Order: sequence, then structure tokens, then C-alpha cells
Amino acid sequence: MENVIHILFCLTLLYTVVTTRIKSYVSMLVLQGLLIACVMIFPFLKSLSIHILIIPLLTLLVKTILIPRFISRLIVNLDVPRVVETTLQPFNLLLLLVATVILMFIAAQLLSEYAPVPPIPLAAAFSTIITGIYLIIFRTALIIHVIGFLIIENGIFLLGTTVAAEMPTMVELGALLDIFVVVFLMGIAINRVRSTFSQIDVSALERLKD
Repeated sequence: MENVIHILFCLTLLYTVVTTRIKSYVSMLVLQGLLIACVMIFPFLKSLSIHILIIPLLTLLVKTILIPRFISRLIVNLDVPRVVETTLQPFNLLLLLVATVILMFIAAQLLSEYAPVPPIPLAAAFSTIITGIYLIIFRTALIIHVIGFLIIENGIFLLGTTVAAEMPTMVELGALLDIFVVVFLMGIAINRVRSTFSQIDVSALERLKD
């Protein structure tokens, strides 16, 4: 079942690089948060421990409710266009991501022969991290850069649940706090850019001079 969830997570990555609609990115964040919560709830089902259940519930609250609502409010307040500009065509980026995912699955399979790690979750985690990097590189809107960071953080969460024999509660709570800090700081930064430039994208920053 866990492998199925990770494969579904990879499908959300494919849709993320194809779409150019800003609301679709937020919807994918909600779906990814739900899938991550499902992955993290499996230890609870095995041991039926309330202590283990805390992190999935917090993850569900933060990743599917609080952060998407904050991003949606930023989009409305900053009057972000519904369609974002790209520096690489969606189909070309899709081909690049498909090649990356295939490479990650091959590398994870080879690594699993030398270390006791499940190949599918490991490949999904690294694919998620790279997808976030692609969004930051090939999308011009700063709000998409924030979403790209959140997708990278989702990949780190998946990686942590994959390679860790036990999930340290304080470390995961620290990661959730890190999400809040970075997203809020990015929101402040985007508002400051908005007060100077008419559009929220990195192309405006290319015109900065001393």
C-alpha cells in the first residue's frame, strides 16, 4: 500500500510540471500533504501509539490546511495572474522530469542492493526534491518558487520516513516549524517586491543595477 501511495505521489509531480495554472499548484500541495499524512500514519497502524499519531495529524493540519490557505491568500492579495510564465515549455519539462524519475528509480534499485532501503519510496523522495528544484529554475513567478520549496520539503519528509528506522518527533516538528518560518519570510519578501515592481516574477529582478 505504501508503494502505491508513493507512485501516486510521483503522478502529482508529473501534473505539477505540466500545469501553468496557479490554483493547480495549490491543489497539488493539498494532495501531496494528504498523501504524506497517509504514508506517515502507517507506523501508527502497526503500533497503535498516540505518540506516533501526533506527527501525521500535525502534517495533515499544516500541509493540507494552513499552508495552502496562506498561499491562496498571498495569491489573492498580490493579484497573481492565474497562468504563470515559464522559461521551459511544459511538455519539455515533462520529458525532463520523466527522464529524471526513471533515473531515480534505477539508482534507487541499485542502491537497495547494497543498503536496506525500499527503492520505490526512495526514488519518489528524490524525484520530489528534484521536481521542486525544476520549478524554482524554470518558473518565473516568485510564488511558484515558494511552492517549489514546499515540494522540496515534501521530498525531504518522504526521504526521512524512508531511510529512518524510527521517526524522531522533535526533528519532524522542527521541520514543520522551518516550513512556517520560510513561507512567512517569503510572503514578506514577495510583498516587498510587489511594492516595487508591477509583476511578481524573477524577470523583473534581472533589471536591477548598482
